[in-house]
This record gives sequence, C-alpha cells and structure tokens, in this order.
Amino acid sequence: MSFSTENLLEPMSESLHTIRKLLVCVSQDPGVLHGARFVSHFFQPSDDLHIDLALTPQSELPEDDPDQLSSPEAVHWAVSIFEEAGFSIKKTRTSVNGRPLLDIRDIAKLAQQRRYDAAVLGRHGIHRFEEHLHTVFKETEFDQYLDFPFWICRTPDLTRKDVLLCVDGSKPGLCAADHVGMICAPEQRHSICVAYLADPHHRDHRDELSILDNAVRMLRVNAIAESRISTKILVESDPVHGILQEAERGRYAVVAVGRAGTGRGMMADRQFGSISLRLSRELSGSSLWVCGYPCKL
Repeated sequence: MSFSTENLLEPMSESLHTIRKLLVCVSQDPGVLHGARFVSHFFQPSDDLHIDLALTPQSELPEDDPDQLSSPEAVHWAVSIFEEAGFSIKKTRTSVNGRPLLDIRDIAKLAQQRRYDAAVLGRHGIHRFEEHLHTVFKETEFDQYLDFPFWICRTPDLTRKDVLLCVDGSKPGLCAADHVGMICAPEQRHSICVAYLADPHHRDHRDELSILDNAVRMLRVNAIAESRISTKILVESDPVHGILQEAERGRYAVVAVGRAGTGRGMMADRQFGSISLRLSRELSGSSLWVCGYPCKL
C-alpha cells in the first residue's frame, strides 16, 4: 500500500518559506571542494538560506603534502567560493561535543544537534561516508547515525539545473518529495521532474498515477508552483541504469531519492537500499540527495 498525502495541510503561501540550513563539509584539498561549488551554483543568495561550514581534517594526506591546506586556509578557500557567488557564511564548525569531525557519524551528530536540513558531502566527505559503509556498516547503526538528509556531490556538473525526484510509493519517497519541496521552493529557476520507477514485470497503471499524484501534492504543500512540476514513469529492469540514463538525458543538477524504499516500484529495498548505494557510487554530473527523516508525514 502506498502512502497518501490526503491528510496534509493545504499548500502554504508561496511567499512563506522556512529558514533552510545547510552544513557544507570542507576538506584541506583545494582542488575539490565539490560540495561548496555545487551549493554556490545551484542556489541563489537569500536571507532564508543559512550556510555553515564543517571542517573535516584530511588524515589520509601526509602532513608534508604541498597541496594540503592548513585549516584556516581551507576555510578561507571555501568562504571565498561562496562570497564570489554572493553568499555569506554564518559559522564554521570544527568539532561536535569537543571531538573533531573525523568520520561520518561525527558529521551526522553535528547535523542533528544543530538541526541542519542537509549535510553536503564533497569528495572528502564521500570518502568518509564510504569508509563507514565498508568498515562498521550495520543496518541498525545506519538508522541510528545517518537518519537525516545528506547530499553526495561527487563530480557535479555546474552547468546543469533542475531536479529529478525518484519515488516508489513508500514513505521515504514522500519524505524525499517533502525535502525537495522545502529546499527548492524559493529556487524559481529549477523545475522538478517526479519520476516513478516501475517494475516492468509488475505494472499497475492506476497505482502509478496515484503515487505520482501524492508526490506532486507533497511538492505543492511546500509551495512549489504547478508550472515547475512535471511527471514521468521510468520502466527499466535495472532501476539504477534507468535513473542514470534519465539524469544524463535531462542534464539534471540533482537526483533525489528516499533513503530507503518500501513501495511497489523498483526501489523496494530495505534500509539504505541497494538503489541508493549504487547511485551514490555511480552517479556523476548530478548531485545525489539521499533524504531521510523527518518529514511532514
């Protein structure tokens, strides 16, 4: 059974938006900073967009590496990227509970304590994330530590725009729609394509249309204008291949998915989900938004 939006409140006024808080991870490698570059290009400067930096020490580089920046230099480099685009940085965070931000759980804890809407991972942050998956990953631990939206900016193409929102009828899929709606409501230049990932062997056309309608309603609750929303059904035996192909065809800046899927489509995986895991490793050009809780459901 797919989740419904029938009991949600009426769409809020397009003039009313909540404060959006982003935590952008910064490393000591000046050649990357993909998270900072993505955010500074995807968004327009606005009073309701608050950006903080999180300095993640780069332990895998030798101390005498000539390309490694000091912590103040790394922060300065990242701040300059934002300032050139017209943004101002609110704060720079270097620890949580007195502990340096050494792994993905530290970043998660900081994001949750300070109530950020998303943590933005560049190449170094992704490395920390993959370390976690390879060494200490357990489904219950993932639930405990990484239950918040995080954005994976592996190799963002800064000439792209718009969002591909992938849903499957599950609650996490609707939470992804809620996250995209809240984050993108003020970003008028970006449209949102809601894509349902259909299993070619188990089609239910009426159910597919209902799932798409629920996701669209969630976007409308967040004041996304109907003119910015389109829908599409992707029928592909390999859902990751379908998403990658559509992301490239549409040159989307963002691909958004629920952190786990339990609906009827091809994203019906447990916990983090093999779909999201494969996308986190294979998606390039687009940034991947993996959306956890909370949401309005």
